[in-house]
Parts: sequence; structure tokens; C-alpha cells
Amino acid sequence: MKSNIYTIKEAKNPTSTAGKGEKGLIIVINQLDMDQNIQTLQGLVKAIKLDIDNDVKILTIDEQTIDINTELKEKTVRTLILVGISPDQIGFSINAKKYFFYQMEQLAILLTDSLTIMNQDKSKKMQFWKNLQEKFLTP
Repeated sequence: MKSNIYTIKEAKNPTSTAGKGEKGLIIVINQLDMDQNIQTLQGLVKAIKLDIDNDVKILTIDEQTIDINTELKEKTVRTLILVGISPDQIGFSINAKKYFFYQMEQLAILLTDSLTIMNQDKSKKMQFWKNLQEKFLTP
């Protein structure tokens, strides 16, 4: 009988947290990716008619695993976007494809490539933009 042993990574706090998340949107992004592409992120949030300081909560991480459950309990979070972050980095064990909103009870989750990759591949950026439009701009 074959036995699998799974390593459970130690969860840590995000590298930094910004924004209030008043509209129930949390974005988790790699710290370096955010530092290099902050204008892109600000532009995308503004394009979906949200204020980056009040409506969105941004969690930045390095390579560590974080416990997202604390953040999800804090407010009524309705949308979680992982930008260049794998689900296991936030303690989720799901096999999900990128650029597709997954609805889980009251939480919608979207996985994307990093902003750096999206800025290099316009088709991926357009896929991300299409997802955002359908979620936030369609009545």
C-alpha cells in the first residue's frame, strides 16, 4: 500500500496589508509584482469603479503561505482575486484554472497570472479585464 505524506506549510501574516475592503474585494499579490506594477493594479481597480484605498483590501506576500481565513472572517468578503498567487499559498486546497471565477458559497475566487506576465501578454490581460467587467460592471 502506497502512502502519501503531505507537507503543511507554516502560515504567516501577509507582508503588508493596504485598503479597507469596504466592497468585499480582497486581492492577494506578490510584493515584488505589486511594487513593479502598482500603476496597472490601480488602473484596473479604478476601471471597475472601485476606490483602491476604501473599497479593496490588498494583501501582499513574498513566498510565504498565509492564513487567509482571518481576513475572510473580518468583513463580508464576496470576491477574492489571487494575482500570480497559487491557492496553496493562502491555505486553500483547490485545483482551479486561471481566468475563471469559481463560486464557493458566498465567495467568488479568481486566479490569474502575475501582473508582470499580464503586462507582457496582452491576451492574458484582456482575459483578466473581461473577468473583472463581467463581475463588477455587468448589472
